Amino acid sequence: MWVTGVKGRVTYANVVFVSVIGFLCDEIMGQPHNLVRHPDIPKEAFVGLWKTPQDGESWSALVKNRCKTGDHYWVRAKAAPMCFDN
Repeated sequence: MWVTGVKGRVTYANVVFVSVIGFLCDEIMGQPHNLVRHPDIPKEAFVGLWKTPQDGESWSALVKNRCKTGDHYWVRAKAAPMCFDN
């Protein structure tokens, strides 16, 4: 699992996710989420990923991502709006 902020930059990644993608945690923190976007998946496929949570709804899709080695993995990606009290 990983978490991104509203601008799509990685703010958290657990050890399982990091071990699957092959990047070090330091290599992905603060990086754009599309760091793992596989070239087979066009950018346009992620329009709903950003628009749906901004509209207050959850988004989910099967996504092909890439590892640091260039290999790939499939994941059920989910995005949901989050609210935090200050």
